[in-house]
Amino acid sequence: RSQAFTDLAASLPTESSLEANDETHLAAAEAVSGNYSQTMKVSTALGRWFTDENEPVAVLSYAAWQRFFNGDPGILGKRVRSESQSYTVIGVAPPTFTGIYTPIQTEIWVPLHIWTNQYPDARAHRLDRVHPWPRVMVFGRLKREVVPPVAAANLNSIDASTQPENSRTESATRPLILEIIHGAPSPVTRRDAVPFMTLLFLVVGIVLLIACVNVGNLLLARGVARERELSMRTALGASPGRLLRQLLIETLLLSLLGTLGGLVLGDWTNRLLNALFRSLPLEAQVALHMDLSLNARVFTFALALSFVCTLFCGLFPAWRAVHRDAYPVPKGGSAPKQRTRLRHLSQVAQVALSLMLLLCSGLFLHSIYRMGATDPGFAVRNHLYMLTFVSAPEFTPATGLQFYAQTLEHLRSLPGVRSAGLTRFLPLTVTGQETDCISIDGSSPFTATLGVISPGFLSTMQIPVLRGRDFSAMDTSASAPVVLVSQNLAHRLWPDGSAVGQRLRFGCTDKIDAEVVGVVRDTNIRALGEGAQPHFYRPFAQRYTGLATLVVETSTDAASVAPTIRSAVRAESAGVRIFALEPLAAHVERSYWMVRWESAVLIVFGMLALLLAAVGLYGVMAFHAAQRTQEIGLRIALGARSAEVYRLILREGMKITLLGVVSGTLGSVALTRSLSRFLAGLNPADPLTFGGAAVLWIGVGLLAGYVPARRATKVDPMVALRYE
Repeated sequence: RSQAFTDLAASLPTESSLEANDETHLAAAEAVSGNYSQTMKVSTALGRWFTDENEPVAVLSYAAWQRFFNGDPGILGKRVRSESQSYTVIGVAPPTFTGIYTPIQTEIWVPLHIWTNQYPDARAHRLDRVHPWPRVMVFGRLKREVVPPVAAANLNSIDASTQPENSRTESATRPLILEIIHGAPSPVTRRDAVPFMTLLFLVVGIVLLIACVNVGNLLLARGVARERELSMRTALGASPGRLLRQLLIETLLLSLLGTLGGLVLGDWTNRLLNALFRSLPLEAQVALHMDLSLNARVFTFALALSFVCTLFCGLFPAWRAVHRDAYPVPKGGSAPKQRTRLRHLSQVAQVALSLMLLLCSGLFLHSIYRMGATDPGFAVRNHLYMLTFVSAPEFTPATGLQFYAQTLEHLRSLPGVRSAGLTRFLPLTVTGQETDCISIDGSSPFTATLGVISPGFLSTMQIPVLRGRDFSAMDTSASAPVVLVSQNLAHRLWPDGSAVGQRLRFGCTDKIDAEVVGVVRDTNIRALGEGAQPHFYRPFAQRYTGLATLVVETSTDAASVAPTIRSAVRAESAGVRIFALEPLAAHVERSYWMVRWESAVLIVFGMLALLLAAVGLYGVMAFHAAQRTQEIGLRIALGARSAEVYRLILREGMKITLLGVVSGTLGSVALTRSLSRFLAGLNPADPLTFGGAAVLWIGVGLLAGYVPARRATKVDPMVALRYE
């Protein structure tokens, strides 16, 4: 009905099971509308895309076809199972298309209508704009003559006409927002990627700036060394413009050689990064797709950046070398020495910039240490978890609940097992937590995280119930709804009284009244080190879906009991799908993998910046010592001791270093404040990190000045007095 779009499609990202060759895998999936391929203008490598959302068919990604089916050319027509639904494979996407949720690589596309029929909750929330679950993204192609405001007005007009007047809730009447896509189609991907990509771009820019300043310093020194040559050329009639072109062409040739070397090094590091991406410890075990190939755009960008850097690094040194008095040097004198202050200032800037990167990497390292030592609010040692799934037609809700109850009883009877419980999603799950709307009489609804647990889960995780009781076997789907609330949520809803026995309302659309039967200690839910969050628990029997994470507390090493636990679960039913079985400590460590990866990147660039700045400082000090060779020789001839020569050279180096440290520290105070979202509660102005980085640079400054100073003490006075 829209007159503003040529095509309009929908996509719902989800994590799904994918059964192939008698094995079950976790896979990234998209449930999409029938015109998805037409809107995206994407073809297939094999077969076709579906156009009917009521047809139980699927399209595999090229990577999934290769990975799970070994590139079987007869894949078309085969049956695959994803969760409780079986699909017929009718197509394989081209290798260049990996879905619209970059960098997550979609591995299977299924019809949106078929997928949502499996989950009544998904249908109820599909059009909820206040608390959407799951998040359906609608996207399309604007007609050429239509502008975004007109398209938004057209969509909202159609939306209003499709809603019955008596059913228009707050979520249904909230206006649709139109966003023009630049880059990754998914707004969630763009929102999550922007902070780190901005940080990475800033870090790389600082390293490039340090390298440019370093090269500029070397070119200034080279210009001094070529003063006699340039003066002779000027005396023989060379114009300043010709000399300037000569120096810039020489610099450009050097930069082109550096660019070619960088492209070769970049190809090698890209292979390394691709290997690292394939081993990233994501909770969902989904494949990431990062296109790090050196294509024509990258090569063109590298050449353009090389040209810009050449102008930035080489133009001013060349101009300074050309525009000076040409006559004193051929007569045996020297050109005016006005470059020393400029070289020293540029070196101070290098020290300051490299210190800022060192401080950033140090803060991330300190944050990782704090995360490793943080108490998440639940027991981790000697705990195992197993992610499982049972589905129709083998299991109905009743038989599924019975299976999990029997499995827990069996696990509790095993030798070496102290207790067992289950939840739907573990705390600190990388892919996020379930949320729902919470309210009480007289208050506005707000969002809280939700945990679905069995009786015994809290005791297994050693999360104490502070008031009231835990869930019991009597809390079933047929009994009255009950909930447990966290300390934070209890204080927020009932600050002046007891929460036990109170009633609250949860649900964003279909609201359910429930009794609070207990208050539970706060734990970390979304991230290690976070503050207390509003959180509540529901009984597994009252919110059953077939997906469950079994948690087992052992009396011995958890890994040694894992085979026994796997066998026990399999013994209960061969139809259960097991996706993961590992120590809970590995899950907790994986929860901050992104911070570790960011830290690794910052450390690499921080050390590179330190190395570049240290080499630059050494070059400045060596050049400074060489310029003062006659003075040092005269001092030695007049009786100066080695210690005095050391002080003479080191004083100059430490002056540069200390100025750079002070400038870098002041600049870092502003920079590190923007990093607070990455640091898990660590103070961005952490004095230990700031002090350690400053001491490190002072040590590097002493070392960079020591070698030229030591060489200066070995000067032969007679040779130095004849030195030109």
